[in-house]
Amino acid sequence: MMQRMQGNGSTPGSGRGRVAARRAGWLLATVLAASQLQGCFVLGAAAVGGTAMVATDRRTAGSQLEDKNIQLTASGRISDLLAGAGNVNVDCYNQQVLLTGQVPTEADKVQAQNIVAGIANVKSVANQLVVGPNSSLGQQANDTYLTSKVRATFIDDSQLYSQAFQITTSGGIVYLQGIVTPEEAQRASDDASRVSGVKKVVTLFTMISSQQLQTQYKNTSQTPVTPPGSAPVQPAKP
Repeated sequence: MMQRMQGNGSTPGSGRGRVAARRAGWLLATVLAASQLQGCFVLGAAAVGGTAMVATDRRTAGSQLEDKNIQLTASGRISDLLAGAGNVNVDCYNQQVLLTGQVPTEADKVQAQNIVAGIANVKSVANQLVVGPNSSLGQQANDTYLTSKVRATFIDDSQLYSQAFQITTSGGIVYLQGIVTPEEAQRASDDASRVSGVKKVVTLFTMISSQQLQTQYKNTSQTPVTPPGSAPVQPAKP
């Protein structure tokens, strides 16, 4: 059963207090994002504690920089292609690109994928673009809110390292990216699917073994591995 951590009575320095503070930060960022949509300005939730998140990301610093460069390049080229039409979002994690949003024609959808596939160091492209009219500001605000709810659920789950996941929502469909173990992937997918309002969960993970988690990524693990015959190990505090 998913364990939820309550903030009542927690002190700022306690593990429970830190979880509550992070959770509140995500929700606050989402409210601000939704309130600014009318002005065409969206504050991403990742801006809250961004420096700390970079330091605890499972990607290397070089991979994070490469992802940002790919994302900016792809966004610029697709914007030039559509010339003001459409509504395309580009997310990149570990050089794997996710395209979501809307484009006017099927040809635009194909061209957008070809553009991204032609960018240096792109490993793969998940083209989830929908051919049709742009989503409304209300729909975009709801997607932002759903992303925050999924993020908060991951933070609440003491068996998940929430910062291992990149979350994107489009049209009520949640897309999960990250470098995770099969166990983490299943738990995250289950958690996200239980969030009210989520229509579907699509996973686009880079899979690692439990052994790799405990060696290469041991500083970003909240799910201890218990050797056969050993006593259960309590999850690390966030």
